[in-house]
Amino acid sequence: MSQKVLVLLAVAFAVVALIAGGMQLAAFIASERPRHLVLAVFALAVGASVGAAAASALWRIRRRR
Repeated sequence: MSQKVLVLLAVAFAVVALIAGGMQLAAFIASERPRHLVLAVFALAVGASVGAAAASALWRIRRRR
């Protein structure tokens, strides 16, 4: 698999993780159960870190050209 495809898959994973984090946050607001907040923080952190890594990799790919 090419590097560009892997970066695009990482971006897709980051988007899914951020959406899942947002949904968990909404569930926490609706139910006030702390496990939803823990899952929301985890999913948002994973989404942000994978998104940052994908953006960095994409930046390196474009800079090589």
